[in-house]
Amino acid sequence: MLLAGVFGKRNVEALDVEISFPEEIYANKEAFINVKIINKKKFFPAFLIRILIKDFDISYLFPYFEREANSILKIKPNKRGIQTFKEIYIASVFPFNFFIRWKKINKIFSFTVFPEPKICEFLFYQDRKNKGEMETNKSGWEGDLLSIKDYIEGTPVKYIHWKATAKTDKLKVKEFSEFKNQPMIIDFEKINLPEKELKLSCITYLILEMMKKGVPIGLKIKDKFYKPSLSYNHKIALLTELALYE
Repeated sequence: MLLAGVFGKRNVEALDVEISFPEEIYANKEAFINVKIINKKKFFPAFLIRILIKDFDISYLFPYFEREANSILKIKPNKRGIQTFKEIYIASVFPFNFFIRWKKINKIFSFTVFPEPKICEFLFYQDRKNKGEMETNKSGWEGDLLSIKDYIEGTPVKYIHWKATAKTDKLKVKEFSEFKNQPMIIDFEKINLPEKELKLSCITYLILEMMKKGVPIGLKIKDKFYKPSLSYNHKIALLTELALYE
């Protein structure tokens, strides 16, 4: 029993946990996180290690690993805002199933949950939807690729065509067709919905749908104004603003 106790205690020692999250997590929607468990013992592998994240009632068993192991686990947050994992434990019944040995991981992992997207009947959304997208051969930055042309000062770096540049020894850039979608600005205070959470969910859905259709979206909320854009970072900034709205 003494030997079993020594091995059991050592089995849960020098273990660490890392958790990574996707960039987009929405309330009441399933998302997947990557949980990595790391064994810092030099000569002793880990056996029957169970990780418990009590904040979200998550439990997963790693039967055996030497240096590290990974698992993709599912979460489903029930509210928007900053969420945390702070009750993280490692437990094991090794080497015998008589006692459970455990330790708490002294880390806190935080992540942002965006509002749940919900379809709503916005008049200006229906108007936009009925118009559809129109595309021309006028040059711009958001449509289909038209041609490869010489670099012009001020062109964003992301539009440089590196393969064509390498072949010609001249800096070349991609020329795109331009969408005729007019930018849309959402004024939070003018959305006529009395319930705050529903309003946040409707605006979240609108942002996602319009950006899919290539419509630049801006947002007025409290004392902040976000100019219309189609960039991914802009999308995350808008959703984060909604997630943290009080």
